[in-house]
Amino acid sequence: MEQFITVIVKPTMDCNLHCRHCYHQLSDRSPEVMDIKTYERTVKLVTEGFEYSRYIWHGGEPLLAPMSFYKNAFAVQKKYYGKTGCDNTIQTSGSLLNQRFIEFCKSNRVNLGVSYEGGFECGLRPDMDVGLVDSMVEYMAKKGHMFLVSATIHGGNVDKMGEIYDKFRSAGASLSFSPIINMGCAKENPDLILDPDIYVKNAIELFDRWIRDKDVKIPLLPFYPYIMTVLDGVPNISDCPHASCLGRWISVYPNGDVYPCGKACPQEFRLGNINEVESIQELFESRGFRNILIGSIERRKKCKSCEIYDYCNGGCSIDALAEGRLEDQDFVSCRIYKGLMPHIRDTVNDILENKPDMNQFNGFVRDAILSKLINPQVYDASSFQ
Repeated sequence: MEQFITVIVKPTMDCNLHCRHCYHQLSDRSPEVMDIKTYERTVKLVTEGFEYSRYIWHGGEPLLAPMSFYKNAFAVQKKYYGKTGCDNTIQTSGSLLNQRFIEFCKSNRVNLGVSYEGGFECGLRPDMDVGLVDSMVEYMAKKGHMFLVSATIHGGNVDKMGEIYDKFRSAGASLSFSPIINMGCAKENPDLILDPDIYVKNAIELFDRWIRDKDVKIPLLPFYPYIMTVLDGVPNISDCPHASCLGRWISVYPNGDVYPCGKACPQEFRLGNINEVESIQELFESRGFRNILIGSIERRKKCKSCEIYDYCNGGCSIDALAEGRLEDQDFVSCRIYKGLMPHIRDTVNDILENKPDMNQFNGFVRDAILSKLINPQVYDASSFQ
């Protein structure tokens, strides 16, 4: 039995918004909602093949599936996982959130991910009700619920990263920055194109500010996982673009079709249908998996001479494909990581070597580095590799 898998579940491909950067084209939308039997088949095969698992509910807009769907889905999980349980995150735009659903998620120990820029969308989400989402973020922060805001950074708001941080820092909302990927709808909107050099410059400035923000109460992603990557010498398990996700992630569409990633994948990477296979391993033995694996291996061969290869494993295959070929290097997310990671590495190593007064750093940085100094094995991400 394998150790761990992440399952992205797309209960529907429908959406109530028209975000200009969506992975998926408008033509991909469909009102179909996943049959609960398809989801149960997924859970059955996952529990038969893996010791631990987590589910990320995506789409489309996953909240267009009715609450009854999630009640049935979590009942299925209870049937197969029992008291052990599993992790769940619902990734939503927040536009359909309400207090009732938030409390439902809390009662089922479900983390909420909210794709939202806090009013700094700058043309990204033209039909977003900012006031509504603000009120839901404020409600969750006040109630102490598990949630993370994911802000997409693009050419129009890259110089607003500090302001976005200030807003969610004040709100007490955990925050992640996600550079836009040039695929799906984003390809049709050139004004959203992100200059990786500008992003790196702004990200380094914000990283240096965040680590010394002694009063901050929120982790800031991807900086915090990157710090853990330096401390452990291998990509943090939460950092899917760099943690060699092939064979460890699947994405299940409403009709049961399975792909290796939650981002829009071409048909040639289809692994099969969850209702037509006898095991998850069978999906990883498919022609579709072989197609993505061969190209990924070729790219990694080219990447091995890079100074940060051990931290990224050649990066994200779908990001590479979005900008050219699976085998190619130097795509935007690659350039961002190569620009940002050495600075974080050098900063962390300088702290480890010189052992300055740790009270000048925020609690997240302080605890991570002190744990490494006191007990080098206290956090070992390699156990998940």
